[in-house]
Amino acid sequence: MLKLLGCICILAASGGMAYSCVAGLRQKLRQTELLLELLTAIEGEITYSRCPLPELLAHLAQHIQQPYGKLLQETGARMEDRIEADIPFLWKEVCGTFRPQLDLPSEAYQVLLRVGEVFSYTSLDASLQLLELGRKRLTAVAESRYAEFAGKRKLYCCLCYMAGLFSMILLL
Repeated sequence: MLKLLGCICILAASGGMAYSCVAGLRQKLRQTELLLELLTAIEGEITYSRCPLPELLAHLAQHIQQPYGKLLQETGARMEDRIEADIPFLWKEVCGTFRPQLDLPSEAYQVLLRVGEVFSYTSLDASLQLLELGRKRLTAVAESRYAEFAGKRKLYCCLCYMAGLFSMILLL
């Protein structure tokens, strides 16, 4: 009876481990999708809003999910503190402080770092072209991650359940 209960607990633990691994993969995909939404929102705000940059960032921060909302708030606050700041450098500095919270692949993080350059251009067309390039890169990264996700999900589930079955055999 105790061995059967132990086997059920091992099977439940291996299922929980598989779920945890797949949830981590989904989180990485979600972060990339949110970054893509952020680029689209920045494009819309730059095109139609025409408000000062700290106000633009504060407005975007209210509508974008975390952790990007906090990143935008922090950048806006630092821009208000420093009157004559190098905007791309300031953006990279803030992104560097938020790097542990961002669960992004390196390609997507590089696109995020380039977003600061959008705010430094005086030409609206140059800013929009840079955002379009960033969206294309992020779309390619997201598509490749989705293709990898299916294979990794199966692999993680198989490994976790096989480890659980092996542990149950050792228990019996």
